[in-house]
Amino acid sequence: MIKQNLHIHSNYSWDSKMDIDTIAEILVKNNISYGALTDHVEFSREPLSYVITKLNIRNINIDRINQKYQGKLTLLKAVEISEPHWYQDEVEKLNEEVELDFIMGSIHTIKRDAISTYDREKATYQYYKEILKMIEANQIDVVGHLDYINRYYKKDYSLYNQITDVLDAIKEHNMIIEINTSAERRCHLNVFPSLDKICRYKLTQDEIIIGTDAHAFNELTDNLEQAGLIAKELGLQPVIIQKRKRINI
Repeated sequence: MIKQNLHIHSNYSWDSKMDIDTIAEILVKNNISYGALTDHVEFSREPLSYVITKLNIRNINIDRINQKYQGKLTLLKAVEISEPHWYQDEVEKLNEEVELDFIMGSIHTIKRDAISTYDREKATYQYYKEILKMIEANQIDVVGHLDYINRYYKKDYSLYNQITDVLDAIKEHNMIIEINTSAERRCHLNVFPSLDKICRYKLTQDEIIIGTDAHAFNELTDNLEQAGLIAKELGLQPVIIQKRKRINI
């Protein structure tokens, strides 16, 4: 049984309306022992001072939830930062001013309207180039929804050697990936990253997190069992991350 969903967006994210109390109720009802609020941080959209204030208020509510459901649910304090390597000073300040269990980094700026095979190959190359830059900036703990560009192209245009470089860099910088279950509901794929990339990741390390990338209440348990089976079949160990340290569960 899957006991974690470590990619959840509450109403402290600009694109979610889920309140923390209801999120907690649903997780407890479904026997999910560990959740993480990975609320969006997009410095192109919100100023740093606002983000810091918002997240500190959120964390007070997370502490309240953890006290209320002690022994049943641990809700982790996290963020998903878009293109964090573009805002390294802001990320450093955020980490100083806000208590965070982990930082997930994601690339959301993607050429979504590419039509020709050439343009899609070029855009995919640029996507993974940004992933590598993000990893090498060395400010995050988790690489979010690797392969996300396939949401728009429905086909993998990545280069084998480039993926090897990315996976090697993830290990070198002591980061991990997530098995993100939103691929099925968003674009009728299996998971992010694709199964072949998860298998290649397993060749370098065996710890992962699992998350649904939920923005709505009906997404909080979405395909968690499937992700758990993938992890089990490949010998991958789901972990939680508290105070920037990975813990087996």
